Amino acid sequence: MSDNSIALVPEDPRFVPDAAKQRQARDRFAEIAPEAVEIEGKFSESVVFFDCGGNFERICCPSCGAEIPVEWWQNRMDEDHNDGFKLAAYAAPCCGKKSTLNELVYEWPQGFGRFALVAINPNIGELDDRYKLELEEILGTKLRVIYQHM
Repeated sequence: MSDNSIALVPEDPRFVPDAAKQRQARDRFAEIAPEAVEIEGKFSESVVFFDCGGNFERICCPSCGAEIPVEWWQNRMDEDHNDGFKLAAYAAPCCGKKSTLNELVYEWPQGFGRFALVAINPNIGELDDRYKLELEEILGTKLRVIYQHM
């Protein structure tokens, strides 16, 4: 049996909301997705990668839109990771413009962060924009929505 999750990750990978905001957002997410198996706030001292699992399609350059070879991306992931991701800027293989791994365009979305609010098997389909905005307001930051299929 496969699982699905929705992870809400701050656009700023180093942002961590305070504990009270995390609890408030978790409680509200539980109201939005009452059938979820689990809703948890994940916190890390260092920046980690939140992937979309089996939903992954491709990676594109944020500057020119060209598709980024997965092998190039994997090499940058290995190079960038040392007790967490440092998110250095790398020259894209297509146009040479520099961007961090977090700034690349992932289809389906993926991202990096020290904090994520995650609902396992939420059974709500796509998160409605109004709920995303509400959770952004609670947490005090813009969020990236990551749909993971495991």
